[in-house]
Amino acid sequence: MNTMRLPTLLLTCGLLLGSLVLRAQDAPKTIYSYAVGNWRNGPTVVISPLFETTEQASTPQLIARVKNDYSAFKDITDIDVQRFATIEEGNDSRTTLRAKYHMRKLEVLMVEPEQN
Repeated sequence: MNTMRLPTLLLTCGLLLGSLVLRAQDAPKTIYSYAVGNWRNGPTVVISPLFETTEQASTPQLIARVKNDYSAFKDITDIDVQRFATIEEGNDSRTTLRAKYHMRKLEVLMVEPEQN
């Protein structure tokens, strides 16, 4: 009688695991991001506003978005992207990063969202 339960248990576990994997793929998780331009050598480090995105967005996609959305990034080639789970973490990171560049005596431009 015990041998009948094992296949049923394995099948149930497999179906449960499969449904969890499919569900995780359906709903991309919202995260927050910002970009940093001219971050290696300046002379002016440019930090974008925090913006909403998903975990599925690649770094090249986010860089293209920032270049399109914020004119300050149009001609910058040295861009990095930071990602955060919460708005608070992202804003704290922007503030801390600005202070670190100021300590290095680099000018920092904190870009604010452009009004349409």
